[in-house]
Amino acid sequence: MRAAAALASFVALAGCQCLWSHTSDEQIEPDRVADAEAAPACPAVTSAKAWVNRMPTIGSEPTRLIVMLDVDSKNSWFMSPLDMPSATGLILELKPGKAAVPGTVAYRQMAPAPLPDRIRIMCRGSEIAAIHDVTVVR
Repeated sequence: MRAAAALASFVALAGCQCLWSHTSDEQIEPDRVADAEAAPACPAVTSAKAWVNRMPTIGSEPTRLIVMLDVDSKNSWFMSPLDMPSATGLILELKPGKAAVPGTVAYRQMAPAPLPDRIRIMCRGSEIAAIHDVTVVR
């Protein structure tokens, strides 16, 4: 009985080892290099604006901060917030992809209080644009 239990435990552990995905840095690294080479270069930003829409609306739509970029690119791009602490500003990362109109990039979020003094736009670790004025539309 002990031998059967030991054998069953051994088979179960061996089965887990076979199903466990074995990946190492050598297996992952070439994919990362290929992804970096396939990604388009960071576009030039031709216009960067940010505003808060506080116009009266029907219903109780929340106030939103809107960031818009015009970029010199035929590819689609999107922005997402970086998880980096910033004392007085917002940091957005520009990334290729998602369904968007080429040449125009938009980001929306609930309007923070207080409004950011500066919005930094980053692409692959470098700042490519900064917005110093957030317009409040009333």
